[in-house]
Amino acid sequence: MQQRRMLPFKIISMDSLGQGVSKETDKITFISKTLPGDIGDAQVTSEKKGVCFAKLNNISNASPFRIDPVCPHFQSCPSCHYLHTPYEEELKFKKMGLEKLFQKLPHPEILVTPAIRRTHYRNRIQLHYSKARKQLGMKDVKDHSIAPIPKCLIGRPAIIEALATLYLSEAWITLAAHEPDEGHVEIYELNNQVNVSWNRPYAQGGFTQVYEEMNQLLKNKLATWSEGLDSFELLDLFAGNGNLSDKTNHSKRLCVDIYSHVPAPAFLSQDLYHQSAVKNVSKKLHGMGVSPSVVILDPPRSGLTNLEEWLEEFKPANVAYVSCDPHTLVRDIAALKNYRISKLELIDFFPSTFHFETLAFLERM
Repeated sequence: MQQRRMLPFKIISMDSLGQGVSKETDKITFISKTLPGDIGDAQVTSEKKGVCFAKLNNISNASPFRIDPVCPHFQSCPSCHYLHTPYEEELKFKKMGLEKLFQKLPHPEILVTPAIRRTHYRNRIQLHYSKARKQLGMKDVKDHSIAPIPKCLIGRPAIIEALATLYLSEAWITLAAHEPDEGHVEIYELNNQVNVSWNRPYAQGGFTQVYEEMNQLLKNKLATWSEGLDSFELLDLFAGNGNLSDKTNHSKRLCVDIYSHVPAPAFLSQDLYHQSAVKNVSKKLHGMGVSPSVVILDPPRSGLTNLEEWLEEFKPANVAYVSCDPHTLVRDIAALKNYRISKLELIDFFPSTFHFETLAFLERM
């Protein structure tokens, strides 16, 4: 096997995926687990025209932002990206990344809401396993390697305890005896009970936000925003169980998502990416006598590419767009002709990682 080449680097900035950026060679190089000011060498993992991705090999001069990570698995685990720097710096890097994404869109100053805790917050984690390699842990999507994490700190205490039990004397191998040779296991806490689910769809037992306290904080923000609006009727897209709009000051609402069992009359089961979705939702609203002047949406990472179609169909005066991927959020908002961003917030639902929630409030012009 041909040995991958090494290259020198000097990190000058961070990208929005929590990777250090170096321009020391003829290609822009992205290296995870690095920080601005780090100097050293890295091993190339992949490259294409003008761009190179590499894995940290050695640091000869460390960044002034660097600290010892609290998690013993940080260097090998692909899931956390910022535990090698103080939390205040993590938030600065995240804000800079979001500002860069929004640089071509007029917007007010980005407000940042820190996480309540940096570790011990997730109420569910998903691990991958390989029986042949006797490995259980976090999977790196770049090379499909699995990093064992018996002392992971990201989960709530009950999750961490259940995780440690799986690793104890390799108990997971016995528990997965009748499972496929490769797969995944999810540990989740629901109604104060910890469950372990093998090779089932994500969010087995029902979807919940992974950071309960931050989810409550987001709901409070939306409720406070809604109190400043005139009496309104609401359309909640990608609504789930109505989690985000429950506390808003609406007189009527319709919650739309895909449901196996429709929770109540004011809910509609509809694939919002289907070509007839706008028509079907409009028909339901008409039947309910609802004319939404406010829209809340919380789509998956893919966003909602036809957001303009939705907004021009109902012409709401106010929109709250909650996004777990700011790249698709920017794409969707940039296509709008009749709305402006009135408020923009970074809410750190996922501390220690490059992920976060963005909350954009839009007003019709």
